Amino acid sequence: MTTAKAKAAGHTPKNQKASFGDGEEGHSRAGVPVYYKLYVLLAQKIRDGELGPGEPLPSESEMTAEYGVSRVTVRKALNQLEKENLVIRRRGARSCVAPREEEPSPPLIRGPIDNLLTRGLAAQAQNLETGWKVPTLHAIEALRLQPNTECFRVVRLRLHDDAPFSYSRVYVAPKTAKPLADVPLGNDPVLVHLERAGFRASCADQSISATLAHDPAASALGVPLGSALIQLRRTVYDADGEPCIYQVSLYRPDKYEYFMRLSRESATMRPQWRHT
Repeated sequence: MTTAKAKAAGHTPKNQKASFGDGEEGHSRAGVPVYYKLYVLLAQKIRDGELGPGEPLPSESEMTAEYGVSRVTVRKALNQLEKENLVIRRRGARSCVAPREEEPSPPLIRGPIDNLLTRGLAAQAQNLETGWKVPTLHAIEALRLQPNTECFRVVRLRLHDDAPFSYSRVYVAPKTAKPLADVPLGNDPVLVHLERAGFRASCADQSISATLAHDPAASALGVPLGSALIQLRRTVYDADGEPCIYQVSLYRPDKYEYFMRLSRESATMRPQWRHT
């Protein structure tokens, strides 16, 4: 397959290296800082063991040629790796992978936040905003509201050991939100406050995807603009099947993973995995 045909088919020829390509002001077309993409690539190679302790990294000139980036970009990526104690930099010599003092720690949080708080996880909440607001278009659609209808919105940052790991916006439909108006929210999930007031959730639709960090979430979570985040969207329904709560939460991928156990259901002609 020729290079032109390979590009058209979405493939990179074996003898051609993938290039990040410095865009305007050091950003790729997707808006992610190019140095951060290079940092993520190198950090993943180190954590996966492709680059072992003491092993030298390619030189700045080699990385410049291999990834199609500037020396400034390479140095910024190396600075970030050094800050996280992943590499050792020496003047006049190649940077090398730092020795592993201990096994990398697992993600801080695993599973739904509501369940973890019930189990006693020490996760503090900073309630950045609370009050009645006209929601986003996605929230209006999820809650089946008329345009310009206000709902109760909570913007919340969650921390563990003073380190932020999630940034959430929670929208509560007007008919459900009244108990929240005069209640200090504290650390408890919004749903817990509503259940104390008599609300009963029957089910929820939930999706998990990746997204890019934009302000104010990037600043609150302490990550660079354009860096990768885990995005969780959840719509909670009441006993009558009406949507009442819509939540969008963003998580730092180095602090959070969504873990679930699956059971194999073989009762049908087409066996499937089921959540347990």
